[in-house]
Amino acid sequence: MYAGFVFFDRETRDCAKRKYTKALKDLDGKLKLGREYKAAFLAGKHKRFLFNSVKEFQSLSMVVKLDRVYNSILSDLKSRCRFKDYVLKRGIKQTLEDAVNNRIICKEDDVELVISIDEQLTATNGYYSLQDSIKEELKYGITNFDYSKVHKPIFTGNVSVRVMYCDSSKNHLIQASDILANRIRASYCKEDVGHLREIVNHKNLTFP
Repeated sequence: MYAGFVFFDRETRDCAKRKYTKALKDLDGKLKLGREYKAAFLAGKHKRFLFNSVKEFQSLSMVVKLDRVYNSILSDLKSRCRFKDYVLKRGIKQTLEDAVNNRIICKEDDVELVISIDEQLTATNGYYSLQDSIKEELKYGITNFDYSKVHKPIFTGNVSVRVMYCDSSKNHLIQASDILANRIRASYCKEDVGHLREIVNHKNLTFP
């Protein structure tokens, strides 16, 4: 699965970063772990504290239901990587389509899209193919020859896409995304916690 935060301007992004950094410093003052604060080894109350610092900001999660994915995809490394890229592209496209429909941005705008991803999730095919394919779909659309379908582009202006693989220990918003991803994962893996997905300004997508 993927999970993360969505920002349409630098000011909002920087505000989220400041709030999470402050919460992280406050928590570190109590726990003094001396290492990156990953959701995997934090207590529930500490994860909630960190999440609450940024819960007001727009967020997105994309969950793959593995029991519905073909074995031919799961058993082949390159196929898994392509499917992960497909899921990421679908999430990005849906977010931008919603932004256009809600008049947050205009389809005629020149768009600069920066996508920051935890480097541990890097696909073996490299980031250039992912970067180019996202731009191709947003700017020129895509044709599915198998089903004779044409998906129109979202933007008519210039589109710039930059994919950045980040060291999470040095990027607090990547760490915040890890906390969010852990919360969404728990909402599917544990009973009676579906309410964890009930987040203001959050969109949860499931695949396939």
